[in-house]
Amino acid sequence: MKDELNTQIDMLLSKGNDRFEIWKRLKTKDNMVALRHHLNNKALLKDKRTYRYLNIFLSLILLFVTIGKILGVVDDIRFAKGMYILIFLIEPAVNMYILKEIVFFKRTGYQFLFIISVLSLLYQGNRQFPAILFTLAMIIISVFSHMKMFSKKNLIPAPVGKSSGKKR
Repeated sequence: MKDELNTQIDMLLSKGNDRFEIWKRLKTKDNMVALRHHLNNKALLKDKRTYRYLNIFLSLILLFVTIGKILGVVDDIRFAKGMYILIFLIEPAVNMYILKEIVFFKRTGYQFLFIISVLSLLYQGNRQFPAILFTLAMIIISVFSHMKMFSKKNLIPAPVGKSSGKKR
């Protein structure tokens, strides 16, 4: 369920405002941490328009890989019973979460996809011919998209030397 702050941010981003304008407009003493998190996790409208086709391509690759994993689990049902089926469905479930984040241009989606894709290269089956092409494409596109849409100079910086609201 979306909170009011998240809804306001989405509305202002859809009007084409940049992060710093929204930061100045919505910043209060109580919501600074949440506002920074939400602003830094969402892509700007101009970036969504610029990279939408690349994002669609990345989403289709991830969807294709996820459907392949689900079909592999369905094919193995005759061998795997009970709890093993649920264990085999963890990877497609994580992929679906990442897919949702990428479809909505969320920063965490690109970060998770990069990490998961690099880690998937540890599995020998993902280093075979067709799978390695998909994995490398996901790594390259997720890094490129993350660097272009969420460059450090365009993000709201965390305060230096002050407590960020977290208790230790």
